[in-house]
Amino acid sequence: MMSIHDTLNILRNNNSKNFNNKIDNILMLDEEKMNFIGDCCFRFNKLKYIETFIGNASIHLNYTDQSNQELYECLLKNNPHVNSLQNLEWDKIEFDKYDKIFCISYKEEILLDYLHVKYSTLFNEGKFNTQIYSISELVLKPDKSKKYIFPEYPNLIECFKDLGPGELYLSQEEKDVANKWLMENGLKEGEQLFIMVDSSSARTKLLNISVYFELLTNLLSTENIKILIFDEGNIGKDVFYREWLGDKNMSKMIFSKGFSLRKNLALLGSRFTKMIFGPCTGIMHCSSSIYNNYLSNGMNIEDVPLMVTYTGVYGIENMNADFWWGSSPLINCLLLKQNGDKKEIMLLEDMNDEERKHIDSLACAEYSTTQLINFVRNRLSLKAETKISV
Repeated sequence: MMSIHDTLNILRNNNSKNFNNKIDNILMLDEEKMNFIGDCCFRFNKLKYIETFIGNASIHLNYTDQSNQELYECLLKNNPHVNSLQNLEWDKIEFDKYDKIFCISYKEEILLDYLHVKYSTLFNEGKFNTQIYSISELVLKPDKSKKYIFPEYPNLIECFKDLGPGELYLSQEEKDVANKWLMENGLKEGEQLFIMVDSSSARTKLLNISVYFELLTNLLSTENIKILIFDEGNIGKDVFYREWLGDKNMSKMIFSKGFSLRKNLALLGSRFTKMIFGPCTGIMHCSSSIYNNYLSNGMNIEDVPLMVTYTGVYGIENMNADFWWGSSPLINCLLLKQNGDKKEIMLLEDMNDEERKHIDSLACAEYSTTQLINFVRNRLSLKAETKISV
C-alpha cells in the first residue's frame, strides 16, 4: 500500500515534468481566513505577478473560508488576472483536472492527507499528473512555527522580491455612479474632494483626536473643497463631527452612510478626489491600488491625488512601514522619528535601505497638528504648482 511519503514523492516528481505546452489551468487554493483589507490587497497583488511570471495561465481562485466572501468578491471584482472566483469545499473540487495548484495554507499536510486518500487509485496507477506548489511562505504572514511540505515554484521567490504596485479595478459605471452621488450630496462642479480616513483596526494606529480635528478644521478653510468621511457602519458620525466642527464647517462635510466597501472604493476613485489622508490601514492600500491602475491606463501623474498615510509603532520585525508601503510609489508614507530633542516627520521614500529596516518610529499619538498641517499644505501647494506648470 502506498504511503503518504510515496504520494509526496510522486507530487514532487510531477513538478519536474512538463506535461504540455497549452495554457495552464491553475487553481489558487486559499485556505486561510482574511481579517483585514490591507492583507487582502497584499495577497491579491501577487496574482498579477504569478500570471505574468508563469505565462499562458488561466487562474481560478478558490477560498474555503466562507467569511472571506465579502472581501474577496469586493476586491477581486473586475480583476483581469482571475478567471473565476469560487468558494468550494474540497470534496467539490476536481483537483486532478488542474495542471497546477498553488497552495496557500499554514497546514499543507492536511491537504496532502486528503489527496492521498481521495486519489489513491490515480497515484497507484501513475495517472495523477497535477503539479502542486506551495506559495504559503511567499503570501502568508511569517510564522516560524510552520513548515510547508509542497515544493516552491522555481524562481518565484526571486520574482516576488521586486513586486511592482498592486492594482484594483473599478468599472466606468462604478465611477459614474460615485461621481453622480457626490454631486447629489453637496459637491459642486469645480470643487475638489478631500477624503479623510478616520478609522483603523486598532486605536493605536490613529492620531490624537484633538490633532485630527485641528488638522481637519484647517483643511476646511480651503476654498472650493468638500471633505468626505466614510461612515461604513452608519453609526451617526455626522453627529459626532458636528460637536467638534460646528454648523458652519459641517456645511463642507459629506458622509457616506452605510455604504458597502465597493461603493466607498468608487468614491475614492472619483474624478473629484484630490487628496486622501489616513492611517496605515486597508482603505489607504485600496487608494494606492486604484490610482496605480488609473496610472497604468493613461492617467497623467499630475492628476493623481495627493495620498498621505501616517504610520506609527509596528513592533514586529520585518513588518514595518517599508514592508507595508515600500511598493506603493504613489503614497506619501510618513514616519515620526526622534532627532535629538525634536520629533521630525520623515518620508519613507527619502530613506535608504538600511534606514527602512529600523523600527524606531514614534507612536501615531505623537504627531503634532503643526507638523501635519505644514506637510499637507506644502504637498498640496506642490501638486497645484505642478498642475499649473503642465
